[in-house]
Amino acid sequence: MKSDERITNFEKSRQFSADIHALIPGGAHTYSKGDDQFPANAPAAISHGKGAHVWDLDGNEFIDCSMGLTSVCIGHGYEPVAQAVCEAAFKGTNFQRPAAMELEAARLFLDTVQSGDMVKFAKNGSTVTTAAVKLARAFTGRNRVAIAREHNFFSYDDWFIVTTPCDRGIPSKVREMTAAFSYNDYESVENLLKDDDHDIACLIMEPVKFDPPRNDFLHKVAALCKDRGVLLILDEMISGFKWGLQGAHNYYGVKPDMSTWGKGIANGFSACALTGRAEIMELGGIRRQGDDKLFLISTTHGAETTGLAAMMATIREFNKHDMITSNWARGEFLKSRLEDVVTRNGLAHELQLIGYPCLFALVCKNAEGVPDDRFRTLMMQEMIANHVLFQGLFYPTWSHQQPELDVMVQAFEEACGVYRAAVDAGTTDNFLVGPPAKPVFRKKI
Repeated sequence: MKSDERITNFEKSRQFSADIHALIPGGAHTYSKGDDQFPANAPAAISHGKGAHVWDLDGNEFIDCSMGLTSVCIGHGYEPVAQAVCEAAFKGTNFQRPAAMELEAARLFLDTVQSGDMVKFAKNGSTVTTAAVKLARAFTGRNRVAIAREHNFFSYDDWFIVTTPCDRGIPSKVREMTAAFSYNDYESVENLLKDDDHDIACLIMEPVKFDPPRNDFLHKVAALCKDRGVLLILDEMISGFKWGLQGAHNYYGVKPDMSTWGKGIANGFSACALTGRAEIMELGGIRRQGDDKLFLISTTHGAETTGLAAMMATIREFNKHDMITSNWARGEFLKSRLEDVVTRNGLAHELQLIGYPCLFALVCKNAEGVPDDRFRTLMMQEMIANHVLFQGLFYPTWSHQQPELDVMVQAFEEACGVYRAAVDAGTTDNFLVGPPAKPVFRKKI
């Protein structure tokens, strides 16, 4: 990689972008991967990846900062995981009865995450979060769901999407089924549950985003939920296998009624999980003769052997190499060096690194100190031009070794120089090429 040469050739990417929108709505199967989420100089498609490196259609090479929306927890094409997937595929991926691997996978996963008595596997995070909501409603006999408003995504299903500006196509009555509280605001949770007729079946939130829980927030909420007969669901989609193999809720020492897992538990392969207390999870079973049946999760590909094999191999590799400890150490090193770059460029007022060493984000502000999508897009543009595929997150994995970290810091240094000039000019005009990136959840296209 010639990291000292700016990337300027995106000819094949531009053609790809023009073609794909004619066949696939949005031009991608995840809105976060869409053209409107990146600057004009971003690669439109990735042809392949290896470790922390990815290549686009024009042959440009980048260091991947967020690793497939943080789903690739070790590295692209990591051979021990890929080999396990190949071996499983050659033995058959789907059968008329459960694969023998399903029991082995369930035991390993529950022993690893140490959260809950039973597990249900699926392919998508939305599947398991919605299943958790259904179980909570059945268990409590209540209807409403309370979500943390600061946590930006729980499901593509109606119960969550209706709370966003993108509520088109969802009956307005659905909105009444979801309430909101604020993370780290215990009083907002108390207010939701203070009346006996609150009708709240469950609270769902991430254990942590970037700001740490304050004033014993998680423990106080868990105790209040137990007192009020409300189920606590902690969403470990992002935090799982980053704060630790047991997730962020174990890191903080809080125990939920159910937890949901996905993204980085299978090194980019499709594997998600719902875990919970047996008395709750068993409502989705078939052993309680005479009880009303709860149709929980029933998906043809939910326990496909390739995904489960990837998950088991990922867990074993994490344990073999103590990857959690390694990721934290390199994350601390990277964050410290990036903060030094910010200070040297006099940008402490405009650029802020928030979060933990295992996963942190860059907040981009204008000269007035206000978060600004134009300046955020400028930073992305300059990082990409300097060989780092960047969307605002820094996710250190086993594949981000010293050479990769050096390239990331060098690219950040170059980007901060341009950012400093734009701040001094008070505008991104003449610096930003093309329109700024847009929020995923917005009312108008």
